[in-house]
Amino acid sequence: MSNNVRNSLTLLLFYAAPSILIISYFCRSMGGFEENTELSDVFQRMWDSDDNRAVMGQDLQLNMGRRTFTREQSQDRSSEPLFDYVNEELFERESYRRFYDLLDNYESEVGVEEVMTKQEILEMKKFINIVVESSPMKIAHEYLISKQWAPENIEEFKDWLWDVWFTLYKRGRNRRMKGDSSGFEHVFVGEIRNGKVIGFHNWIQFYRLEKSGKVDYRGFIGRGQEDQEFMITIQFSWDEDTDDDEEGALKAVGGTLLGTSPEFEFAMYTVAWVFGKENNAVNIPVKINDNEFYVVAHVFKQRYLGTCFTSWLPQN
Repeated sequence: MSNNVRNSLTLLLFYAAPSILIISYFCRSMGGFEENTELSDVFQRMWDSDDNRAVMGQDLQLNMGRRTFTREQSQDRSSEPLFDYVNEELFERESYRRFYDLLDNYESEVGVEEVMTKQEILEMKKFINIVVESSPMKIAHEYLISKQWAPENIEEFKDWLWDVWFTLYKRGRNRRMKGDSSGFEHVFVGEIRNGKVIGFHNWIQFYRLEKSGKVDYRGFIGRGQEDQEFMITIQFSWDEDTDDDEEGALKAVGGTLLGTSPEFEFAMYTVAWVFGKENNAVNIPVKINDNEFYVVAHVFKQRYLGTCFTSWLPQN
């Protein structure tokens, strides 16, 4: 696909916000989607092995509201929360519970130094311990070993996962600061920089903050099949101070998988990021079941996990 065609499609999405499925069709028909069958096979096996994800329509029910636009000045086009119902018994499952424990460990503002307490470090280690025992991560580990990208020894692999996801680094400009961000915080928890939300690509965190009144769902930009939502692109705002009258930081365009288990996302993004790092790839075209999408993976400062998320369209 030529850059002109790709740019035209991107503008079409930004200003008209038509069906993502229609755009995806044109991208494929023009040769824009060249599936990475190797990673598709890995992710499909991980998906098939995951018996811990939520069931759409049973564990999760959504209020999609109205389609909105990617422009920052767009109006709020959804008067209701995104999540109409969530089966909170999900959060009693161990991987969900360990994941949930991590979501309040971070300062949302970029530039505010993160300080890991002994309790928080213990929570992180407990999460890694449960994840490495899951089927999705075992498949991911097997693949990474085959590429010689991760250690085979399980204890060394746990340390390696810690380095990838929980090592603190500087995303802000304060030279005196040791670290204000990490891969885990950015991808799963989200951050606020200069009044805008960055990262924040997880449905559990979205539900948690929406339930507490800190997130305001403003409408969807793209979605899959209405009867079996897999992934959505949405707009929302995030306000940690619910007592003030301000709207909060805006996420003009945000994407998240729906109903996926913490271990599946953690495993898939681990593989995608390492693959991207080793192959100098950002947009990785893959397929799970009948869903064709991109896993977008960025390396930060040539070393750290900057971000990982899913998208219907390739990103810059």
